[in-house]
Amino acid sequence: MAKKRVGRKEKQAGAAVPSDPGAAAAAAALCLVLAGSALLVDSGADASFDAPKRLVALLGLALAAAAAFAWPARATLLLRLQAVPKLSLLPAGLLSAALGWALCAAAFSPRRDPSLDAWRAMLLSALALPLGASRVVERRGRLLLGVFLTTLALNTAVSISQSRGSYRPFELSTVGARDDTGAFVGNVGYLSTALALAAVAALCVALFSRSWPMRAAATALFALFAAGLAVNRNLTALLAAGAGFSLLFILRLGKRAWVPIAGSLAVLLLVVVAYRPLRGRIASTAAAARAGDWDNLVTYRGGAWAAALEMARERPLLGFGPGTFGAEFVPHRLAAEMRLRRRFINPQGTSSYGEAHCDYLQPLAEAGIPGGLAALGAAALVFTGALRRARRAPQEERGETALLLALLAAGAAAALTWFPLQRPITAVPLLLAAGRAWRLGAAKEQRSRG
Repeated sequence: MAKKRVGRKEKQAGAAVPSDPGAAAAAAALCLVLAGSALLVDSGADASFDAPKRLVALLGLALAAAAAFAWPARATLLLRLQAVPKLSLLPAGLLSAALGWALCAAAFSPRRDPSLDAWRAMLLSALALPLGASRVVERRGRLLLGVFLTTLALNTAVSISQSRGSYRPFELSTVGARDDTGAFVGNVGYLSTALALAAVAALCVALFSRSWPMRAAATALFALFAAGLAVNRNLTALLAAGAGFSLLFILRLGKRAWVPIAGSLAVLLLVVVAYRPLRGRIASTAAAARAGDWDNLVTYRGGAWAAALEMARERPLLGFGPGTFGAEFVPHRLAAEMRLRRRFINPQGTSSYGEAHCDYLQPLAEAGIPGGLAALGAAALVFTGALRRARRAPQEERGETALLLALLAAGAAAALTWFPLQRPITAVPLLLAAGRAWRLGAAKEQRSRG
């Protein structure tokens, strides 16, 4: 009788759990964002690849936030409180300060109207952070990860086909031989950075999953993404993937991590030797390093970095406003050349830059030093907090914690010479991961204090 009563109570408790249409609708919107930002192309748009991806990302994030935090109305306040890690107030405060400072920078920008437009888009993109910290990712994280990996697998297959000349869905005017393998993403750099994140995620599933079929599928996806990285030959993406892989091995194996890390380097060396295009890319980079040709070594990013620093130097308090780097690049590159008495010449066709190619410098140039440091400080606190608590994570959370940390490590490495937070295909997964890491860190801190 006692057992029957317990069973009834369990059933009653299970029946008492309310359905959550808001979370389901938000998850559907996020799936649309992840798929659209990887696959959507509009050949009639001026920016055939970027414009539709930005549109679907901004609209989808707005819909997801509305569904997650405003529906159902009977528990609006409770759901909003549950979505925020209450004990991680410092990162939240820094992020809010950074967004507020960026708004001031836009309001006082010499290019006020376009800067305010860019700030509004930034605010919508930032909705991915609370969504990552909400019950939506907690309950539907596997679905979102599956959509992300599936869309990147499709892009990888198309990219490899493009490299072999067997399938070309688009006729593109490109500068280099490796610039026409961007699949539905368009730009090989954006695709490669996304592939680095996807490869890290697939490797994490292969290392931590307890299901053999899941491990086998993840291993196959990892091999596919690794082939895509080799085909596109983007060194930033390779370094980002290496950072994520190394952290995964350390979190999984501890002191024994040097074995798979050394093995990965050996495999990479074999691939470089066997695959001629990648071998040529590595050889040209090594030759530039030996000759001290630093401009060539960093693919002529020096001018963009110098321009960003010059912008921060000219307007250190408020910068030039969000979204203004492209318009301010040329005059500030020239100013940097005159001040430093050296030229930053890019002999390639892509000699102008819309981004600083460094997500650590661009906030300082556009939002000023206080706003940029606040944003960087919030990111650093989220990462270090999650890393500090990773060893104390429960067994069932270790795989998820490792995945989040490895994705953030790969994104942080890519941000050194690229701009993963400025394209939805990489920004949305990274911001969702940051929000989830923020939430897990707060939950662990709450358990340790309780």
